[in-house]
Formats: sequence, structure tokens, C-alpha cells
Amino acid sequence: MSEERRRCTRCILPDTYPNVDFDQNGVCRVCREFDEKYADVDWEARRRKLEKILDRYRGKGIKWDCMVPFSGGKDSTYTLWLLKNRYGMTPLAFNFDNGFAHPDALDVVKYTARKLGVDLVTYFPDRELLYRVYRRALEATGEFCSACVVLIPTAIFREADAHGIRLICAGFSDILEAPPPETSYMDRVMFKNIMKGHVPLDELRWDYFFPSWKRMFKVKQISVPNYIRWDLPRIYETLNRELDYGKDMSDIRYDCLGTPHSSYLFRCRTGFGKYEYLYANMVRAGVIDRDEALRIVREREPREEPEGFREFVSRLGADPDEIMRNMGEKSVFNFRGRNRRLRRLAMKLREMLP
Repeated sequence: MSEERRRCTRCILPDTYPNVDFDQNGVCRVCREFDEKYADVDWEARRRKLEKILDRYRGKGIKWDCMVPFSGGKDSTYTLWLLKNRYGMTPLAFNFDNGFAHPDALDVVKYTARKLGVDLVTYFPDRELLYRVYRRALEATGEFCSACVVLIPTAIFREADAHGIRLICAGFSDILEAPPPETSYMDRVMFKNIMKGHVPLDELRWDYFFPSWKRMFKVKQISVPNYIRWDLPRIYETLNRELDYGKDMSDIRYDCLGTPHSSYLFRCRTGFGKYEYLYANMVRAGVIDRDEALRIVREREPREEPEGFREFVSRLGADPDEIMRNMGEKSVFNFRGRNRRLRRLAMKLREMLP
């Protein structure tokens, strides 16, 4: 990663970020937009709103009153801990295994669930179908993560519905983890258009298309970090004290073994790195300082093909050289998605529903 790039003086976004500009102090437009959106957040009001939502669903399930998508990472682990120990919920932990999980990841998930005293279910999608979907996405858009962006939420909603659970509590933080809207987007309409003519819809229906009316009216989903200030140092301290988590903010671990390869493909396609925007988010939110973020990015951001990259792509049935050809022209935005205005309206309506 060249250090000659111009970077935001507040976060670490480089001048290769789409449509970026810097003010007279060298602060990028993303930081300025962040301040407009989050500077006046009333976290106490949000916390009270979270408590009202949880009160509405506590004890209302057949066996569990909420479900937590659980990867074993810090955010989902802390979400489980909060719901079980601070809010008195009875959560079901849901783990998704796409076949690329770190060898130790499922053991960590099982150990943590036992330590917390929560029930755990793991879903294993059909590998042959999944690899065909990955291959098509990779060849058409230059990335394969879009398959999981559609598959994982569908699996989560379907599992919750099957168990009579009406509340899903995720550990995803919009402030810390939201990807750049200029480069990263996926909805089911766009996914369907990418797959059209390559993978039959009938084969995709179960894993990729949970009924919209059920998603809207039968199961409510919230992201807990959007209601509580997500203090990462305190989260690590809590997890290490309560669950022998054994990690801190300097640890490098890939829950998905595809992460180094998707990060490399992202950089080739966009001109900047996944870790650059993720750690820029963290700096912006004040959970890590700028120098530390730059150091971590230098260590993690792939500058060349990661070890095993060609074997990984070939395992999906794709040709690595063909995938890399004209990479800069590939994008999910080459495919029509859902009307953005209608999507925002649907999401706002879903938030309002009990």
C-alpha cells in the first residue's frame, strides 16, 4: 500500500475512494457526512427504545424469544451476552457455515454457546449449489460475497420463522461496519438478475428467497449496536472477563477463509481496500486512533495475490486469469436492483412495525 496517497487527516480514507473530496483541513466528505448523521444521536433514548422492543418480545416465543446470528466474533458474542445476562432474554444462537469457516471457528462457537448457556443451531447450505452461485457472482461482478449477503439473511429469517421466533437481534453496527454504498450493494432483485440464465430460480428459491410478506410482517430484525454505544475496548474487556474470550483489538483472525481473497478482489476492483474503509469507520467513531488504524491496515490489506488465491478461485470452478481480466469494469451495479426509494420505504416501515 503506497504511503504517497493523500489520506483524510481525520480518518484514513485514501484519495482513491469514490467521489471523495477534502475540505481545507484535509477532512474527507465521508467524515463530514458521518458528523451530520451521528453527531446528535441520543444514545439514552435509543437504549430506552431497545428495552421497549425487548420487553415486547420477552417470554413470547414457544421456547426462545429471540434469535442471534452468531459467528463467534466479538460483536455477535457480546450481543448474545447482553441479551442473556443484562436483558434476561432467552436467545437461540444461529450459526451459518458456508464451508469456508476457519477450522477453529465452529469449536469457538460451540464453546461460547455452552459457556453462555444458550442453545445453538448451525446451518450448512448445499455446497455444490453454493459454489455454482459463488462462481457466477465472481465471473459477473468480480466478487463472491454477494451470494452470502443474500443467503445468510434468508437462512436467518427462515430459521427464526421455523421456530416461531419473531425477533432477530443482530450484532451488526452500521456505524462501524457499513460498507461503502458507492461500491457495495446487493438486494434480491439484483441477485436474481445476476443469476438469471446461469442458475435456475427453482434451485435458488429455498436458500435465497424468503417470502417478503413474512420478512415484513412476521419477523422483526434489529441491530443491537444501533441502540447502544458500541465501545469496543469495553466489549473485549467484558468478553475476556466473562467468557475467557482470549482476544483483543490487535488480533487478526478470519472467521471466513475467503476473507483475504475477497479483500484482494475488492481492492483490485475499487482501487482501495476493505480494511481501509472498515478501520476508517472505527477511527471516525473514536474506537481506535488513526496511527493504530494505519498500522493495522498495513499489516492486513493485501497488496498482491494472497497465498492460495488461485486454488481458492479454482475450487469454485472459475478460471483465475479470466476472473482478473477487466476487473475494473466488473460491478454489481451493472445489474438492475430494487427501486431504492421503495426499498428505503419498506425498511422504514419494517422498523415501525411491532
